[in-house]
Amino acid sequence: MVVWGLLALAVFYFNVRLYGTSPLVKEVDQVPPELVAQLAASRAALDAGSASQMQEHFPEGFYFSYLFHGLTWVELAMRDPTYTDQATDEAKLCLDKLNSAQGRRPFPVQLPPGHGMFYCAWKSSLRAGLVMVQQGSDVDQLALLQNECDAIAEAIETSQTPFLASYYGSAWPCDTVPAIHAMRVYDHVTGENRYDETIDHWLREASQRLDPETSLLPHTAELPSGQAVGVARATSQMIMLRLLPDIEPAFAKQQYEIFRERFQTTLLGAPCLLEYPTGISGSGDVDSGPLIFGRSLSATVLMMGIAQIYGDHSVADAIAVTGEAVGLPWTTHGQKQYAGGILPIGDLMVTYAHVARPWIAKQEHYPESMHHVSAWWRWSIHAVSTIVLLPAVVYLVCWRMRSAKGTNVEE
Repeated sequence: MVVWGLLALAVFYFNVRLYGTSPLVKEVDQVPPELVAQLAASRAALDAGSASQMQEHFPEGFYFSYLFHGLTWVELAMRDPTYTDQATDEAKLCLDKLNSAQGRRPFPVQLPPGHGMFYCAWKSSLRAGLVMVQQGSDVDQLALLQNECDAIAEAIETSQTPFLASYYGSAWPCDTVPAIHAMRVYDHVTGENRYDETIDHWLREASQRLDPETSLLPHTAELPSGQAVGVARATSQMIMLRLLPDIEPAFAKQQYEIFRERFQTTLLGAPCLLEYPTGISGSGDVDSGPLIFGRSLSATVLMMGIAQIYGDHSVADAIAVTGEAVGLPWTTHGQKQYAGGILPIGDLMVTYAHVARPWIAKQEHYPESMHHVSAWWRWSIHAVSTIVLLPAVVYLVCWRMRSAKGTNVEE
């Protein structure tokens, strides 16, 4: 009886939580109310060794842990400059970790433009964020960013493919996008046009290598030409769509509209993402994690940020509210964790999604029309929850009737 009672209570609690307040904010100069508590929990987890723990689960676990933490801090400072000093310290710490032997270990030393495109692109993106919140005042960081971007530009301009390798013989187009973004940020901060030609060259070449199934930037590309590409997938689209508005707003708008049409779906009424475009099936892997009826949990989490960036706030809020119900958040001692911090990289991804905003672009990349989520989207969840609750209710009623009957017999 206790088990059934607890089950009924849990299902009821979950359904009530679906009406909670979204943890997101609408304006790019506002700070999500619980973001600082989430960052405090992430920093505590990192200090306790969570990055090394995540490295045991996937190849870039250590790297991504510090990368997401640093990027979230710089985007917080972009929203509220009073956090600039703390964001600077956190970003520098994270850059030191990325530059450490442990941070570089998974990546090929000799692969241009320096440990492969994944390693150098994301490191440059974080440094670009640091330079941006400092408004270029740190000449040493600005010089380092220029050196990194120069090396990347040279590698791109001398390559047969715009999608450079991250590992020997393996290229993922999404790994190059943060590098292009870093170049655009450098030019924005300095007022130079140092990388205009490189960025234009990359956009032309990338546009000639779109996935023929969707006309989106592809998930994989064969080397050395980059011509044979793999079908677009939600996991990598989340990375590229987040950065494209600052690179080329018109292209970003086009890509987002196609993506929304081919990947956005629902699960029991709640907005979510397919890992593969409609009409194509596939299995999960180390990038996407396990799929639920073709839906990607990791991509859906990151979609909170993408939807905010493109003005689809009702989509972002619905995903965020569902996440607050499913994720079992817990706040104590000024730290907010989900499911008790069982998966630290998951908490980092949620925090990174909550703070998402363009760094440079305004609203030029917004689609022609916003996607409005129905006010009744929760009712499918309620219906299924009712079905789940029925056995518990029947059991409790029967137990109560037997108890009452037994009492009457004794009397």
